[in-house]
Amino acid sequence: MGVSAAMIVRDSERCISRCLDSIITAVDEIVIVDTGSTDQTVAIIESYAQGHEHIRLYHFDWINDFSAARNYSLEQVTNKWVFVVDSDDVLPAADHDKIRSYVNAYDSLGQEAVFDIIYDNTLNGEIVEVIPVGYVRLFPSRLRYRDMIHEQITFGDMPRLQSDIHLLHDGYDINLVDVMSKKKRNIELLIQNLKADNDNARLWLHLGREMSVLDKEKALRYLKIAVSKTTNSELLVLIRKEIESIS
Repeated sequence: MGVSAAMIVRDSERCISRCLDSIITAVDEIVIVDTGSTDQTVAIIESYAQGHEHIRLYHFDWINDFSAARNYSLEQVTNKWVFVVDSDDVLPAADHDKIRSYVNAYDSLGQEAVFDIIYDNTLNGEIVEVIPVGYVRLFPSRLRYRDMIHEQITFGDMPRLQSDIHLLHDGYDINLVDVMSKKKRNIELLIQNLKADNDNARLWLHLGREMSVLDKEKALRYLKIAVSKTTNSELLVLIRKEIESIS
């Protein structure tokens, strides 16, 4: 059984080649869903697909819902396992063989699990933040995402395990990305999502985080709402840590 990479992209000409180069032989299939690029992203992907038959490009009309786009990408996957990657991610060469290693180990046991990867945020090419948990990126491809923004995979009682797979990510490098514009977009989607799911403490936490760079008073208000919406001890620790960081 093989493993597919799945990614959604838009206006990613800056980094898409670098991402594809890092995963092109690490997986058995690469499913890319473009959500409306107006730059050279599609042309770059098409040039890769011409030389690599395991790269397949699809198109999805953007509806302000990351889960909808990601779930569409998962529907195109033909392998049992999927590794989700973003265009501004890079799989280090040292971790190249680890994806298949985890998949093969669990296939041999006849078991399923979801795996967190280690997320390394970079600035000017240097790692400035290491996030060991919170990013489930390797999992059975039959699973699906929920939430319009800061989407999460739904895996029920399936074991969640920590892998030693790293992804380098420069999507918050202020030298490369308009971070403020990104945060405003995220806030708009979070507010929209909360109108339909007002008791979602995790979304209130993310809203507080995003708002903290724009309005600390509002951010604290949102974080206090998050506290009132959950009894989950792990989530409460994250919320209170966020409150302390901006108080």
